[in-house]
Amino acid sequence: MMGAASIEKKENRFIQELISPSDKLVIDAVREFVNQEIAPIRREIEESAIGDFVLIDKVRKKLLSLGLQGGSLPEEYGGMGLTSALTLSVIAEELARGDASLFCAPAGEARAMRPAVLAENKDVLEQFAPGFLTEDEACVGCFAMTEPSGGSNIENVDLKGVGIDTRAELDGDQWVINGSKMWSIDSGTADVFCVVCNTDPSLGDDGIALIYMEVPTEGFHYGGFEDKAGLRATREGEFRLDNVRVPREWRAAGPGRDAQLLYDNVVFSRILNGAWAIGCAQGALDEVLSFTSDRPAAGKPIRQHTIAANMLADIAIGIQVGRDSYVNAAYIYDRPETYGPGYSRHMLSRSSIAKIFCCDAAVKATNLAMELMGSYGYVTDYPVEKYWRDAKTIQLWDGGAQLGRLDVVRGYYEYDQFHKNELYEAIRERS
Repeated sequence: MMGAASIEKKENRFIQELISPSDKLVIDAVREFVNQEIAPIRREIEESAIGDFVLIDKVRKKLLSLGLQGGSLPEEYGGMGLTSALTLSVIAEELARGDASLFCAPAGEARAMRPAVLAENKDVLEQFAPGFLTEDEACVGCFAMTEPSGGSNIENVDLKGVGIDTRAELDGDQWVINGSKMWSIDSGTADVFCVVCNTDPSLGDDGIALIYMEVPTEGFHYGGFEDKAGLRATREGEFRLDNVRVPREWRAAGPGRDAQLLYDNVVFSRILNGAWAIGCAQGALDEVLSFTSDRPAAGKPIRQHTIAANMLADIAIGIQVGRDSYVNAAYIYDRPETYGPGYSRHMLSRSSIAKIFCCDAAVKATNLAMELMGSYGYVTDYPVEKYWRDAKTIQLWDGGAQLGRLDVVRGYYEYDQFHKNELYEAIRERS
């Protein structure tokens, strides 16, 4: 009889034919890196987040050797051209098995620089690409979207930029930016920011502007780190921009096109989020399979009891269906010539389905894993409680689960939050 360990070892999680040979090499290297270098020090990485971040910074530097930092930049600028959402999603899942926080640096760079890459903005790429490829101290990127007053308003396509309070005004050959941002991944350590601004709320989508800036710079004020429950090995916090000036050429594209790049980035991010969450769930499943195999109850291993087997099956079902969902969304996103542009309502719907399902599955999976392990699942000696915290964090960002559900239906009919209610208007006129 084939043992359980050999069955699990033979499992091939991803459809190999969908990934290019060169990208497979990167993914395999990441998987080995997680297994050999991250898993053994997972707890120490978390503890470093409470202290001086020295260990975290050392681990992030090792990501440079894998080509992940700056990897999404075009090859002509020294990057690896890792623009495939599918490849980056698989990398996200693999890193999340070790520590979900570690994908924040590659994700931050990819999200921050993606608008310039898609717009083929040579001024921005020539200015900032070299910094991401420095071997000793590579730049950290940040896509600064969320604001203290707006929550998920910026991602809400119905608002067409009205919810963006950060203003950018053109003064000669410079943009002057004023406003505040918060919750942006790695905002506490970033060197390069892509800031979501509004030039004029009355212009709708044409008023949305994605403008690059570097720090330190005059007028940039950082308010300190947030003490988060999950993804603790990243540094996020609120920052304020007071008359920050940047060259006119550092706008990603222009009126209308910047809005498309913003919505494309939302879609791209939600696909990554789905994979990110599944990585947490897979890590929890790996851990609970080992625990329930080694620990006996009523004379046999826990996982040989029917109720435990059913719970493990529910975890596995959620993971595999979630993985299929994000792989499908990433595959069609990577082929706009066939399935339409990434900023389309169709892609917004598909990416939201993937993120919502994967995050819900991950939160459920980590919770079930904790129940199967009892008190051991809740202590920091085992990583399940960390997977649980990280999965919940991923579920909450980039629009959350509820706005995401509104975006799901946009792929099926013309949903409008501000659709006129004639009955309500008639009642109000009579009263």
